[in-house]
Amino acid sequence: MFYAKVIGKTYSNFKHATLKAIDIKIIHKIDIETKKTTGNPVLALDPLGVAIGEFIGFEISSEATWVFEDKLVPTDATITAIIDSIDLGKGN
Repeated sequence: MFYAKVIGKTYSNFKHATLKAIDIKIIHKIDIETKKTTGNPVLALDPLGVAIGEFIGFEISSEATWVFEDKLVPTDATITAIIDSIDLGKGN
């Protein structure tokens, strides 16, 4: 699982039938230790209904489809958790 912040959302009039009830959010991966963004923003399916500004956990590749259990969903990234806090045990 990877850590990211939701930075935006998309609007789509036409998408694959299996995506009809699923929002697509724009997320930016964050380095947990430095708390800085890394890489480029990506699109991720949002089955949880997260808000812009929330910190999330997400999966990529074939693991991104597991959350949909018996449906075949075309995705490379899916939000799988809302992260409330992080404790690295370093006295931060």
